[in-house]
Amino acid sequence: MKSILVVGGTGAQGGAVVRYLCSTGRYRILLFTRDVESKHSTDLIKLGNVEGVKNGADHGYDIGAYEQALQQVDGVFINTDGFALGEQAETYWGIRLFEAAVKAGVPHVVYSGLENSWRESGYDPALYVGHYQGKARVQDFIKAQPPSKTKWSVVRSGPYIEMLGEALVPSVDINGTYSFNLPLDDGAIPFIYLEDFGRYIDWIFSHPEEAANLDLAVSTTHATGEDIALAFTAVTGKKAIYSNIPASIWSSIAFESLPDGQDTKLGYNTLNPSGLNQTYAENFGNWWNLYKASADNTGLIKKDYALLDQLLPGRVKSVKEWMVRANYTGERVRLLKMAVTNST
Repeated sequence: MKSILVVGGTGAQGGAVVRYLCSTGRYRILLFTRDVESKHSTDLIKLGNVEGVKNGADHGYDIGAYEQALQQVDGVFINTDGFALGEQAETYWGIRLFEAAVKAGVPHVVYSGLENSWRESGYDPALYVGHYQGKARVQDFIKAQPPSKTKWSVVRSGPYIEMLGEALVPSVDINGTYSFNLPLDDGAIPFIYLEDFGRYIDWIFSHPEEAANLDLAVSTTHATGEDIALAFTAVTGKKAIYSNIPASIWSSIAFESLPDGQDTKLGYNTLNPSGLNQTYAENFGNWWNLYKASADNTGLIKKDYALLDQLLPGRVKSVKEWMVRANYTGERVRLLKMAVTNST
């Protein structure tokens, strides 16, 4: 068995990675978490071959405990949480965790990143998304490092398709019509199915030479609002429409349970956020702008689907296919820890 240290394993993405790696029977997982007795942690530990490792820091990461765990593993998967840390702290900790892994001589580090869309846009202020840029700076740092005995891979993903059961869940009117209310215009969302994300991480750890110094952009499909509504009707037989709405309205609903609603700052529950941190409304208003500019996989965010088909021939390739697999009904299903923590 390969031993893998997972940072961020109790979140939606990290949990999917842990579950898939465990399902193969080829990995021993060290789960780096603040609370080894939380439900998120114990549910994963019950899978078998998963051991909780205490992150003793109240904020950020306990470097001593992290460095000790690094001595026991063949690889590290790092997914920091920009919503908990805030953009500035996420940049710092991503670099710090990578440096510690290289110092320890870990054979392979996999960093969960996101597109550097702001740079690709020519630094358009309407496309500055804090939780993207925090990760983008880290992956740029990783790629700029001199060769060492530690291999690295960056996996750039996007919105989880499972968010169609949470922040992107449809409303239902009195006539039974489902409405996907999204501030998307004619753009497209580059969704990723979380189980397939776990498969990509397995592929990387299983193919260390091919994956060495690989910057891999993964996605299920670029989906428009119309694609989502049509897929829902095809799978459920229920009438559905796509309604294009202002981002401010979407944010006011999506983040109403946060302390200051959509005006809450990223990182609010970890540190005293500085003036450099965006509010949720600012962050996600620009987040939607990214997808408005990414229609048809020819705009700002592009993915090499032919390559992804080669790496993962059995991957889910459409919203409809995912809805069938997930038995999707349009009902709300809690996914993100933030939503669970702040729900009433």
